[in-house]
Amino acid sequence: MLGRKVPYLPLLQDVSQYTNVRLGDATPESASTTLEELAHLVRLSNYQERKRSQSRIRLQRSLVSTALSARLARCGDLAHRTLVENFRADDKKSFANLYNAIHDVRNSCDATRRYALLEPDLDIGRSKLDRMDDPGSFTTFMHEIPDRARDTLLHFLTQIRTNPEFLAGRISNLAASEISALTLFHRGLEPIESVLPFHSRVRGHNPSSNRNSAYMPSAVERLLSFQRHDPLSALIHTCFANSAGPDSAEDLRRTDVWATVCARLIADSKSGAESFICSVLNIWTAMRDWSGRSNMEWYLMKILEDGAFLLEKAEDQAGTRIHVEPRNAKDSIAADEFYEAAVKSLFEIVDDPGAGGIPEGLIELGNAILRKLDPKRHNATRLLLVSKWLFSVFLINAIIHPEVQNLTLLSKRRLTFSVLWYDVGISYH
Repeated sequence: MLGRKVPYLPLLQDVSQYTNVRLGDATPESASTTLEELAHLVRLSNYQERKRSQSRIRLQRSLVSTALSARLARCGDLAHRTLVENFRADDKKSFANLYNAIHDVRNSCDATRRYALLEPDLDIGRSKLDRMDDPGSFTTFMHEIPDRARDTLLHFLTQIRTNPEFLAGRISNLAASEISALTLFHRGLEPIESVLPFHSRVRGHNPSSNRNSAYMPSAVERLLSFQRHDPLSALIHTCFANSAGPDSAEDLRRTDVWATVCARLIADSKSGAESFICSVLNIWTAMRDWSGRSNMEWYLMKILEDGAFLLEKAEDQAGTRIHVEPRNAKDSIAADEFYEAAVKSLFEIVDDPGAGGIPEGLIELGNAILRKLDPKRHNATRLLLVSKWLFSVFLINAIIHPEVQNLTLLSKRRLTFSVLWYDVGISYH
């Protein structure tokens, strides 16, 4: 009795809990694994590991390439705005220097692209990939810095990304000069002087001559810096992923952080807050498509056609067109009617939700700012967003200098003239 062996029982005696009735019963011969099959599984496992390592490297390179492409596009946009400003200020020398720098950067990008095409692709049979069994063996610059510094940097970035009050409190504690220094690389177009006859323009005026900054980087320096020394771009773009649309989780996180920053500056009535918020709005608008661009383009073409009769009362004096008062009451009435109709049409474009006259970036960030402010400050904030930025910065530049918003029908002709004007500047200087 004691020597009798107890029969082996499985842990789960109910066979239906761990068997598949759709599969036939495996015979002992088919259930065993041969040495050839084991070797095949090992080779397959190594192949899958190499493919995983290869895919990880490709993904890393793709992320870096996407980020660099987005940064290059933003630098090109800022350079484009500066070219328009130089053209408006009649600064031929600065226009020529920046124009040549843009082409140098373009040639450098083309050369890098051609060199990358010659570089052999990742080979799944390379011995290096065979040794990449550890998923962490693919390192970046973050792994080259000391652990303590890396942890501090990651904690700082995490606070910026996840704690809106962290960044808002620090920017609000800055002095007015320090807040202004954050936007050195984002100086937009200067306020445009009126085109009405009772305003005169001083030729050769340097728009940056009245700035009290200690040092203003030149347009070429801003381009070649590639936003490495641009604190505002680092806080808005580098600390967050590339924009994937206003409804993505990353964009919602960025909008919440920067709405808190702008709301804090407004609530604290910080000196220089208006200029800083306008720079942030310029960046937010550039991240979103402006659906009203085509409507604004047709509006400009129409008012140019309808207002052509006004040029009949203009004369050329020393190369500057100066509008002369209408000769009779009929001309004055026609001019008043034209201006009234033009303003009314502009407000219709802005007020029509279907026309998209108001940029999506203003609606997105503006509503987020209002939600974080006390209702008593809503009217003053709406006045800042609409009057100080939408009409005084965005629309006035789009109307007088459509190249800023790439209004193609008008810009193609003026771009051609700009290049000719640049050629004249080369010979002039």
